[in-house]
Amino acid sequence: MSSDVSRVTNVLLAIAATFIVIAGLKAASSFVVPVILSLFVSIILGPLYFYIANLKIPKTTKTVPDWLAMILVVVIMSLLFFLIGRLVGNSVEQFSAKLPEYEIMLRNKLAGAMAWLEGLGFNIPEASLAERFSPSTVMSLSASVLNGLGGMLSNLFLIVLTSIFLLMEASVFGDKMQRAFPNTDSKAHSGLNEVIDKIKRYATIKSIVSLLTGVLISVWLVFLDVEYPFLWGLVAFMFNFVPNIGSIIAAVPAVIMAWLTQDSITTPLLVAAGYLTVNFVVGNIVEPKFMGRGLGLSTLVVFLSLLFWGWVLGPVGMLLSVPLTIIVKIILDSNEETHWIGIMLGDK
Repeated sequence: MSSDVSRVTNVLLAIAATFIVIAGLKAASSFVVPVILSLFVSIILGPLYFYIANLKIPKTTKTVPDWLAMILVVVIMSLLFFLIGRLVGNSVEQFSAKLPEYEIMLRNKLAGAMAWLEGLGFNIPEASLAERFSPSTVMSLSASVLNGLGGMLSNLFLIVLTSIFLLMEASVFGDKMQRAFPNTDSKAHSGLNEVIDKIKRYATIKSIVSLLTGVLISVWLVFLDVEYPFLWGLVAFMFNFVPNIGSIIAAVPAVIMAWLTQDSITTPLLVAAGYLTVNFVVGNIVEPKFMGRGLGLSTLVVFLSLLFWGWVLGPVGMLLSVPLTIIVKIILDSNEETHWIGIMLGDK
């Protein structure tokens, strides 16, 4: 009887602690979001840093000093962010400046679509589609998304600086854990290392696959002469972290842009076909080959995690919702008592 009471008490304490942690994350989201982004950046760049640090200096038995390896990684990271900023920054400014013009173009396109439907014999209600589907609402949503992206990039210096310190800490973290908890059995240490390795593997492979998706989409849009191809490639890169619905969300603005700026319906159809082809090949052939299917989430969990992390951390939380949930699933799978929760979160 006492054991049952103790178990119920532990469950209630765990639930209460979870709610407290969630409330704390939401209250401190302005601080937590840059830290989480820094963590993902450091996880992705970690293999590169350790690879450089373990390189042998020619004609000696010494390896590259840690400080030199860190400088090289920072230079590579800075060049990458600079390149993204140059490719995307101008597109964001131009798109924001031309929002009123795109709103007018969208109204005209909708009016033409309604006239075409009426010519086919469809009855258009008195409250027209143009009134129900407000272009100003669509454009305001686009502007808010871009503003959210700009706010994330405004913390770029803090993200880079925090990532540097995280990488420096990673090289000695294992030794510090051993000395801090010397009485912990080796199985617990190996289990922690396994969890960390799975998280690193997922974050690295997912980032590379998402980058491949963004590059292919950008090249396809450049070929079709769609405006702001690198901006839509960045959107495809970010939303590739959200399976199932992410590719659909990423395709909508590019298809609409092609529809607004091209006289022929062929171009938007080709844009949509390109998104379908890239996401099918990358998502169903390339990614499973390297990632495996053991970290899959059910469609319901993906949708709920999108809502939950978006509510807790804002727009960045929506983009990172699936990686964060995957990390939670990896941690749950590693513990026998919570393994059943990880199974319920999975896709099989």
